[in-house]
Amino acid sequence: MTLTQDHFSLNTLQWITVSLGESTGEPGSVGWEFDRPSFLARQPEVLRQVRDAGFSAVMLEVLPTQTLQAYARVVADSGLRVTPGYVHIGLPEEFGRDHTGDDEARFRWFDGIRRRAEESLYMGLDRVFLAADMAPGRPRIDEAAARGHAFDAARLDRVTDTIGEAAEVLKAEGVTAALHNHVGTWIETEVEYDHVLDAVPSTILAAGPDLGHLAWTGADVVAWVARHADRISDLHIKDMDLALAAEAREKGTPYFDVMAQRFFLEPGLGDVPLQAALAALPDGFDGTILVEVDKPSMEPFASARASWAWIAENYPSAAATEEAA
Repeated sequence: MTLTQDHFSLNTLQWITVSLGESTGEPGSVGWEFDRPSFLARQPEVLRQVRDAGFSAVMLEVLPTQTLQAYARVVADSGLRVTPGYVHIGLPEEFGRDHTGDDEARFRWFDGIRRRAEESLYMGLDRVFLAADMAPGRPRIDEAAARGHAFDAARLDRVTDTIGEAAEVLKAEGVTAALHNHVGTWIETEVEYDHVLDAVPSTILAAGPDLGHLAWTGADVVAWVARHADRISDLHIKDMDLALAAEAREKGTPYFDVMAQRFFLEPGLGDVPLQAALAALPDGFDGTILVEVDKPSMEPFASARASWAWIAENYPSAAATEEAA
């Protein structure tokens, strides 16, 4: 199929992770800056740099410190369009909640899901990436990443049920959920991802994979995309050093110890077969391909420019495609 530059969007991770310094391997040594009031003042400049790097779109990310209306104004001022955002849901029992016999508490567990549906619809979107939350104690973050550490089939079934319920909540609001995998969560490996897709109907849950995180676990991402192409609504791409990934899986290395190395890379600088995987998408694919660099290998603006340069080198503009037709 013919993908164009308009398919691509950027998550602004470059500006967030570098501002928090180098990882020490300790929990929380690299995290998000979105919830800090100080980021409000930086947000317009970050969006301007996204645009100046070449991107016309950015992932929806309403800051916890701002209203939805204020976010919409900042985005409008940037000249960017927004593409589907991200929401996660955890198991209540892992957060010390027992909803047995308490329908109201169970209903309220999905309040965050409904809020993200509201944000999406307000910004003109009808899809969102849906992932499992990181479990308290974070065994797949702090003990061993990307190899299905501490696997439990019964727990995976409970996660699947919770994801299915969250997808139904979103569907009721007019938003389609796209299942998102992430190293460090209970939906980490190819087996776990496919288990959820097999259990939840495609009418409720689309596929929204992160190809980089799948590759980190050792999956063949080209074959995976080809197998699930008709179910993929949107996807994340990221590049990385797959030799480091294999070594880390073998040793059982914690997440942030891997991240502290020159592991995450701009598209085209690593080993993930991104172009081959994207080529397996179906004709007429109209979803978003969200570029992520979890920890940039260069200054943030340079990282965004390098990411766009890879896109511009390998994919035509929509205008050029129309002229050729």
